[in-house]
Amino acid sequence: MKRKFGKRPPQPSLSGLLRQNLTRWVLIPSICFILLLGGYIAYEKTRDFERRNTIIAQALSKQITAHVANAGNALGSLVQTMARYDEFWFQTMLNSFLQSAHHMERLLYLDADGRILASAPAHSELLSIRQFIDRVTQRPTVISTPIASPTTHDIVVYMGVRGPDGRVLAGELSMTTFQHHLEDLLPTAEGTVALSDTFGNLISHPDYKRVATQDNIGHLDILRRMHDRQSLTAFYRENGADFIGTAFKIEPFDWIILISRPVEEVFLPILGPIIGLLSMILLIFALFVTMLKIKLDRAIVTPFAQFTGFIEQAAKGRYQTTGVHDQSFAELAIIEQKFDDMVAQMAQRESEIKESEARFRQLVETIREVYWISDLADEGVIYVSPAYETIWGRTRQSLKDNPESFFLGIRPDHRLTVIEAFNALRLEGVEVDAEFLIVLPGGRERWVRAQAFPIYNDQGVRVRLAGVAEDITERKAAQHALLEAKQDAEAASQSKTEFLTNISHELRTPLSGILGMLQLTRESRLTREQAEYIDTAISSSKVLLNVINDILNIAQIEAGRLTLNSQPFLTHEVLNTIYRFFRHNAKSKNIELTIETESDFPPILVGDEVRIRQILFNLVGNSVKFTDKGHIRVWAGALPRRRDDGTVDMLLMVEDTGIGIPADKLDYVFESFTQVDGTYTRQYQGTGLGLGIVRSLVRSMHGSITVDSEEGSGTTMYVTLRLRMPAQETTPRTRRVAAHSKPERTGLAFLLVEDDRVNQMAISRMLEKLGHHVTCADNGRAALDLLKASRFDGVFMDIQMPEMDGMEATRQIRTAPEMTGVADIPIVALTAHAMPKDRDAFLEAGMTDYLSKPVTFEELARQIDRLPL
Repeated sequence: MKRKFGKRPPQPSLSGLLRQNLTRWVLIPSICFILLLGGYIAYEKTRDFERRNTIIAQALSKQITAHVANAGNALGSLVQTMARYDEFWFQTMLNSFLQSAHHMERLLYLDADGRILASAPAHSELLSIRQFIDRVTQRPTVISTPIASPTTHDIVVYMGVRGPDGRVLAGELSMTTFQHHLEDLLPTAEGTVALSDTFGNLISHPDYKRVATQDNIGHLDILRRMHDRQSLTAFYRENGADFIGTAFKIEPFDWIILISRPVEEVFLPILGPIIGLLSMILLIFALFVTMLKIKLDRAIVTPFAQFTGFIEQAAKGRYQTTGVHDQSFAELAIIEQKFDDMVAQMAQRESEIKESEARFRQLVETIREVYWISDLADEGVIYVSPAYETIWGRTRQSLKDNPESFFLGIRPDHRLTVIEAFNALRLEGVEVDAEFLIVLPGGRERWVRAQAFPIYNDQGVRVRLAGVAEDITERKAAQHALLEAKQDAEAASQSKTEFLTNISHELRTPLSGILGMLQLTRESRLTREQAEYIDTAISSSKVLLNVINDILNIAQIEAGRLTLNSQPFLTHEVLNTIYRFFRHNAKSKNIELTIETESDFPPILVGDEVRIRQILFNLVGNSVKFTDKGHIRVWAGALPRRRDDGTVDMLLMVEDTGIGIPADKLDYVFESFTQVDGTYTRQYQGTGLGLGIVRSLVRSMHGSITVDSEEGSGTTMYVTLRLRMPAQETTPRTRRVAAHSKPERTGLAFLLVEDDRVNQMAISRMLEKLGHHVTCADNGRAALDLLKASRFDGVFMDIQMPEMDGMEATRQIRTAPEMTGVADIPIVALTAHAMPKDRDAFLEAGMTDYLSKPVTFEELARQIDRLPL
């Protein structure tokens, strides 16, 4: 394949490169610096012109203002004087005043009706004054804009004042006098000064012809930009010439003073030195470059030409040193020395590359994995390691001849997925990591894991593909064995859970009948001794029920099905329940039981109240069991740290003076089904599940439990639970029915569906004693028949029954067309299935609520009160 090379642009010579760099980094910065310096000087010159002219304009403004004020004061004094004289003296007084007031050209004295009483010069007609007569007040004021006098045709301003007798004295204030006065005040070197009104009409100007013709300069840029400004310095153009000027507004009269000079007069003095300095720099630079070029040719260009020959030889692979010679400058000698070192390193690196290539080939040809490289352009295989023949059972040459044979060896049901992955690698550069089955020529199958990735050139373009493939048949077999072992373990765990659940059901069913009959017997007429026996039997049954509950809790924890139900609860209610439950047991053993809380302990928290009560039951129950004298102290408080997520750590401490725990048994007591004393002669009975359950419950609430104990001196348990603080408006709903209290609802008709005769008798009698009517059915089918024939307020439904279970019966009640009339009747599951998942299943089937056996009078009463009747 022929490669086309583009024509390379000509490279600049060393002298040309140096000239370019000198121009770029020396000449141009120098010129820029001088220009910036000139600009700065021009800027400062402009600022100085502005400051100086502003001061002059302010002074001229004060002079003009004072000039007009003096004229006004003189007119005021004159009108006061003339009011005291007869008309005979009017002409004389006006003539005398006019001779002393050179700035006044004409005077006119009028009566209150506007008739002329006297004028100076005499017999002069000042007709234009009549249009301004109404503006005259008792204070001397300017009553007209600058206008041409009808007599002298000079630019004047009329001033007037009204005397105490109502007569008016008016005069023409000469603007020509202003111009001479301004020119006298303004230094000759500071330029020219002109005076105009806000519309640009000239009042005073060095060229009086422009004033006489009332020339207007309002078109000048400096005046148009004045607006509401007091002063402005700017450049402007007039009659083809450029000027710089300062305009200043005279506030009392809305006149504008313009002081200006031609631009060349201001800036020419600084332009000459800058041009001369630039010319000198350019001349010096040209001489310097010429001398430098001659020196470079002799000292650098010729030695570098010789050095280039050695570089060309090195580029052709002829690694020979230059043999450092004496050079005209040390840098070239250093370069030649570095070049010799580089040549030596290149020769050594080429040798190392060859050695590395040999080692790489030895590695890839001896490893068990297949290593391959392919070209992305023609998809041909560049290299494949010998392990390909071992794993695929085909020759390497066959793969090079037909790269598609790699995919043809994959089992058909895996082939399409692998092809799609490699297409994504070719088109998008997505790396491949796939596991698939290949079929060997003999028909055997083998698991292979293939990894492939793109290779990029220096420009970031994908040019090749590379990959590794390994035989993972043995690993897959091991994974399959582990999976089967895991499934067996999960099946064993499930079997254990189901066994414990069934045991719980089978124990709860007869226990429900026992407790029910005992409670009914307790409500009958008994002797004191008989009542004591019944209470003891009920207490023992509750202990047995606690054992069953502990077994279920362990089953839930080990199966990972322990769930928490967080709701707002009253903390003192939980603690009072613990106290009421254990106070009689503690009192019977002469043990002091106290429950304390810190002063600022939150009255309401959000958490699983039932599980928190269960933790305290186990801890306080253990203390009561293993303490024979002394005291038991329960303390509750909140740790001081409050988190941003609204949670707080609740600290519970249970301290007793019991038998204590040996130091080597502290961790052992938290294991399930264990006790410190495991002998047949142990004094304290129990299943050993309590602390194991407590530890699991505490961990599920993101808490911790620690124990401080000394054998023979007592034990202190510390428990922290992470709970949430309630919202401000949250208030837990508490509703309790005490034993033997009168239920809120009586006289209801219930259908009890129960196949066990003892439970049927016990529960029906309990409902009757609560004041309700009960009809019994042995199974779900019988219950459906009774619901069709009679009216009931609610149904208590057992789950496990012959012919039709409670779940199916509930579904029939809710959905069957013939049961439409009772489809919304409340149905309470009354069953020995007590796992949380069972409750969820019952509610999903359409049941209204759930009660686990055995039940008490209080639970039945609370449940009936909650029913939506």
